[in-house]
This record gives sequence, structure tokens and C-alpha cells, in this order.
Amino acid sequence: MVFNRTFNQTYKPAASRGIRGRKSIAAVALSLTLAVVVSGCSSSASTGAAAAGTSAASTVSAACAAVQKQYPDLAKKTVKVGIAPTIPGYETIDPNNPEKIVGFDVDLLSAVSACAGYKTTFAKADFQTLVPSLQAGRIDMVISNLIASDARAKQVNFVIYQKDEEALIVAKGNPKNITEVSDLCGKSLAVFPGTVQAGAAQTQSDACKAAGKPAIDINTYADFNGCLQGVLNGRSDSFINPTSVVAQTVAKYPTKLSGTAPIAEFRSLIGMAFNKSDTELRDANLAALKVVQTDGTEKALFTTWKQDPTDQADASLLPQ
Repeated sequence: MVFNRTFNQTYKPAASRGIRGRKSIAAVALSLTLAVVVSGCSSSASTGAAAAGTSAASTVSAACAAVQKQYPDLAKKTVKVGIAPTIPGYETIDPNNPEKIVGFDVDLLSAVSACAGYKTTFAKADFQTLVPSLQAGRIDMVISNLIASDARAKQVNFVIYQKDEEALIVAKGNPKNITEVSDLCGKSLAVFPGTVQAGAAQTQSDACKAAGKPAIDINTYADFNGCLQGVLNGRSDSFINPTSVVAQTVAKYPTKLSGTAPIAEFRSLIGMAFNKSDTELRDANLAALKVVQTDGTEKALFTTWKQDPTDQADASLLPQ
């Protein structure tokens, strides 16, 4: 199968897998949004603190103080962070406050930036523009449920923080009986631009035809919400997402949607992305993330955002 790869803590993801990993062919200007002021370091981050522009901590732990001492220049910086706030549980616009972004990634960044001692400001953008904008220097880093594929790691540097296990959103009861990659042959699959899945879907479709099976009907939508509507209205048979997103989405539409069991072929790693030239910011985030993982903050945030704490991946660099 096209997507198959063994997966564990030291797993090195392939360019042809995950839902958000393929290089975009177009970059557009990012819309700079709210400023996020974060100072100090602690063992926890309050939900939505980064997006709300409040401090994520009131005291500095010894471990975070050591990180800040190692990277003193970051205290003078406000880091511009690219984000595409459309993925439930990871980064979305607060329905009660359109100026606020909430989610697991937001809170994790709040904890990490607080520990490293720098301030942040978010720049909202379409997903497919994030990596090109990072390469062009219009933003300093990206945190947006970004798959760390081999191909993307040639363009930017990653600090890995999460294992990504995925499943399919399908119509209620899974009437097309889609449970594995080969079942997609002859079925329709929703994708959106800038994702690994958009390219991998075509590769898998070619594999279907080579095996004498019908091609995949690839339905391309503008973003996550478009893909979801495609499944809801019956135009698309399936839509691949992290298992936590699948669970939350099905819970929102219990009479219309179902989720499949995790599909082994759709495993990968997620990371924060940095410009190849900015190794200081990358290394400071790696050091701070290790503290945030050691003190239990990241696993606590997984629980807060209804995700599996065992999805935490040991902080590491890609490329190494």
C-alpha cells in the first residue's frame, strides 16, 4: 500500500503520508492578527492563554531559567507564528471571541514560549501558504498541526512534539465500508490544498488503477470545513483526520457521521516548523519543549483538549 510504514517513537515519516504535509505551490500574504504576550515559565499553561494575550506563567522554574540563560537574545524578540485556525481541538477561532485562537497547539506554544522566554504574535493564514511564507521569512515559525514529512523537512526544520494517528470521517454507519487504504479505490475522498493527502490520494489512485481497480474520486475543497461539508452532504465518501478530530467531529454530528478505527497506514509525526536559517529559535524551542514534556504539561494539555496523552512524541529534531 502506498502509505504503509512502521511507526514508533523514532519513526521517520514519509513524504506521502499525513493530512497536512505537502509543499504549497503558492504563497500569499499572511493576515497578522492578535499579539500574544508570554513571559516566564511554569509547569502548566492555561487553556487559550497564548491566544488571549495573557501570561502563561507567573514564575520561572529552574529548568526554564536555564533555557532562558542559554538563549538570552530571545527575551528581546516577538516571534511571528503562522497558524491556520481551522482544525478542531488543535487551532480554531473561539466562537465567543473572533480575535482569539484556541486549541492544543495554542496552549502548547504558550507553555513552550513562556519557558524559552520569548513573546509571540499569531499570523492567521490559509494552510497551504504557511511553509512558503516561513521559507520567505514573512513569519518566524509555524505551529498548525503540521505533518513533519521527509519532503517538508528539506524545506524547513522541525521540532517534533506529537505522534499522529489518523482515521476516516465517513457517513453514519460507514455505508461504503471503508476501513483501509485499498477500500478507497472507487470511492470519493475529500482533501484540501497544501496537504500530503492531496498528493498521496493521486498516488494511491494510480495504485488502484494499476491493480485493476477503479480510481479514487478525489474531491478538492478549500479547507477543513469544506471537506467536512462534502461528507455531510454526500458528495464525498471519506475524509482523513487525526483520531481526536474524528472523534470530536462525529460527536458534533452523531446522527450524520461515523468514524473508522485508526488506520495504520496513516501514521506520522507533527512538529513546529522553523526557517532553515534560524537554528537558535529552533534549538530554544527544542530545549523548552523538553522541559514542558518532563514536567507533564504537554500530556496535561492532551487531556484538556480530549486527545490521547500517549500521542506525545519525544522532543526531537527533523532533520536530526
